[in-house]
Amino acid sequence: MSALQLYIAAVVISLAAVLVGESLCPLHPTPTVPLARWLRNLALSALALGTTLLAPLLFWSAARMLGVQPGGGWLARWGLPAWGQWLAAFLVLDGMAYVLHRLSHAVPWLWRLHAVHHSDVELDATTAHRHHPLENLFTALATLPILVLLAPPVEAVLAYGLLAVVVSTVAHGNLRLPDGLDRVLRRIVVTPAYHRLHHSRERRQTDSNYATVFPGFDYLLSSAGAVPADGGRAMTMGLEYHRDAACQTLPALLLAPFRAMR
Repeated sequence: MSALQLYIAAVVISLAAVLVGESLCPLHPTPTVPLARWLRNLALSALALGTTLLAPLLFWSAARMLGVQPGGGWLARWGLPAWGQWLAAFLVLDGMAYVLHRLSHAVPWLWRLHAVHHSDVELDATTAHRHHPLENLFTALATLPILVLLAPPVEAVLAYGLLAVVVSTVAHGNLRLPDGLDRVLRRIVVTPAYHRLHHSRERRQTDSNYATVFPGFDYLLSSAGAVPADGGRAMTMGLEYHRDAACQTLPALLLAPFRAMR
């Protein structure tokens, strides 16, 4: 099975599993299936899929041009064993995701792109895949130099990508986990209650809990916000603006960053 097939399989399986979980243990019960919103989010995801896969493709192409073999970059030169290269690759990739995510909230033109993700007025598994294609392109291009310099094992890059898509899908889910279980898990991995705070309408809460897979970077860099006792049930999702139906169509979402510029 190719890397593309593995990635798509991870998306489909995790998405289906979380949507089923949402129907069984929802944080916010929904009387009807929001099919139109699901289709809109997944259509945006399909448009962004090409740029999502661009980083590893550019990495292998650039590495070949520079004569760098995967597994033969700085990580190998530092004398790290295979397991050490895997660990370093996971930490670096997750650290890069944290830095880029935090920059997307701090740099105005990056926020215009990232706001498309935050403008979803509900939160469920499909929100995880709601990103503007240009945001994914920026992430791919920003990650590329690090990948070329470190040249981690191909399998490590793929494994992190698969783990990130699964954790992100679960973290965006409209899921109600037992309080005790969520408290334990969110010390190790991003959980629905932990990430839900990040999608609050209140900007002070939005600017917290940036982690993608491992929340350790939030704890170390003082960006971890306190999860409400109700797991975020009472919070309003989305932004203070772009909440009406006209702003939630697929064309409007694609044009939103440019409208903000004007």
